[in-house]
Amino acid sequence: MNSKRMIVSPSAHTVDGGVLLGSAALDKRLVLYVDPQCPYCRRFEVAVGPFLRSALDVGLLAIEYRMRCFLGPESVRAANALALAAEAGRFDELRRELFAAQPPEQTGGFTTSDLLELGERAGLVSRAYVSGVQEGRYEAWALEVEKRFKSEDPQGTPAAWLNGRSVDPHTLNDPRSLEELLRA
Repeated sequence: MNSKRMIVSPSAHTVDGGVLLGSAALDKRLVLYVDPQCPYCRRFEVAVGPFLRSALDVGLLAIEYRMRCFLGPESVRAANALALAAEAGRFDELRRELFAAQPPEQTGGFTTSDLLELGERAGLVSRAYVSGVQEGRYEAWALEVEKRFKSEDPQGTPAAWLNGRSVDPHTLNDPRSLEELLRA
């Protein structure tokens, strides 16, 4: 008998462990690495998030979010909740709620209670979401994909790749520059 705990993988994720927003058939795919606990990612979300949502709405690109969880147990709990939200079709809604309510790094934030409340704001009230948050259903999976994401994104977050090419951090964090890159 194997004493190692089996890692359960969430549905609604790409083979690479991300969550795809927009059509997989689009020519442009932006892969974004973000940690829900990262203050730089929150700043990125505030500055660039509205542009990215509008670019998704008009079909300019697809975005694959690869959630990092290197900033402590808060990040792992949040990544678990986001995996559950993806299964319920509410990933982006919860992602935005998490960044809006982001606690300071390593302060014990994103507790089970926090994630249930933020999930409710995002329309996540199902038994599957609640029990998944309470039991940490995908926490082991989140830690496992974090190892791979760290090798793909050694620079930290936020980071992005457009069609397999690294996006310069200055371009990524400036909506005007990013729009120029995407329209090129």
